[in-house]
Amino acid sequence: MQSEINDRYTCRIDREISKGGMGTVYEATQLGAHGFAKKVAIKTILPTLCKHHQFIDMFIGEGKLVADLVHENIVQIYQLGHAQGAYFIVMEYVNGLSLHDFIRFHVASSQPVPTELAVFITSRIARGLAYAHSRQDRKGMPLNIVHRDVCPNNIMITTEGLPKLGDFGIAKAANNIIPLQERSLVGKLYYMSPEQAQRQPVDFRSDIYSLGLVLFELLALEKARFRDGAEVIATAQEGWLNWELLPKTVNPDLRGIMRRMLALDQAERYDSTAKLAHDLEYFIYHKGYGPTVVSLEKYLRENFPFLYVIGNVPLKEQPDDSIQRTIPMDLSKREEAGNAIRQACGKATEGPAACPTATAITAATESDGGPASAETVLADTAVAPDAGQQKATGNKS
Repeated sequence: MQSEINDRYTCRIDREISKGGMGTVYEATQLGAHGFAKKVAIKTILPTLCKHHQFIDMFIGEGKLVADLVHENIVQIYQLGHAQGAYFIVMEYVNGLSLHDFIRFHVASSQPVPTELAVFITSRIARGLAYAHSRQDRKGMPLNIVHRDVCPNNIMITTEGLPKLGDFGIAKAANNIIPLQERSLVGKLYYMSPEQAQRQPVDFRSDIYSLGLVLFELLALEKARFRDGAEVIATAQEGWLNWELLPKTVNPDLRGIMRRMLALDQAERYDSTAKLAHDLEYFIYHKGYGPTVVSLEKYLRENFPFLYVIGNVPLKEQPDDSIQRTIPMDLSKREEAGNAIRQACGKATEGPAACPTATAITAATESDGGPASAETVLADTAVAPDAGQQKATGNKS
């Protein structure tokens, strides 16, 4: 029996999907023997960060950590490589759009997200998290994986209606393959649990809290703790939430689930992510038939028709036209929604849009230009923030 197979494969870079403060994501084609070709996404780290060992360790740690996480609601990692002095990750190419852009569309068009679809999306991510939270190493010991950056930018929805969680770049595991100091402030402040914002030890319940904030935003189309600057840090640490933003029409049972997800006291939250997923699923299915990936795909086809343009690289005019054909709204709202969709298609302004509605990951590379506290925070690193983007900074508490 062969003990080893040595082979080299080539990935052809087809286009840049997104680029941000930490790295770049490309659409690529993995080439093999006899014309074999597979579409993949490639995530790289910016050359300017390669000299910072903490970022390199996080990048390598992400590849190692997610390598054995095989779940339909988690973006799959295929390969961690090193070439021409730079590290890269070859990952699943997810054809769809981020939950961040999904929400922005609904905000711009003043169109609420159907409650059952919001809960369905959340329940699928809960299932992916439950899988990650329950993983064990080869000796049967719990890995105690905590994502620590559950947010709309890190959730993708495929054109087939399947939600997926990506970017485990700042995840924490018991085996410490990511040597990130426990008391460093990492993640996006708008979606942090109080204990994470306080730089306290975190476990799976922190991810449950963050997912609760995602569900809140899906239903309210506003962030539960929308404050600017340093106030976001304070409100995150206090666990302050503006429950008044949640529509009065939200079902009391669903509100109860959210209260439990967003409990200030960790002990009052769900004691397992699987139990949370069960409760979310029971809410949408207990009366019989409920939403499925088919339901979500149908909704995407009706509201995001440009995702289904042949080749998935529509011209920049097409999303705006599609908005006007599918959504009744006044002219000002049409313009706002059109702008939102154009931005969702890669913020392209010239020529054909290389539409990054097909990407495996966005959070580590994308900035929405909002308040600084919405961005990923690495408060104890020596890396200077990008120009024009304030980052939360501070010393260990």
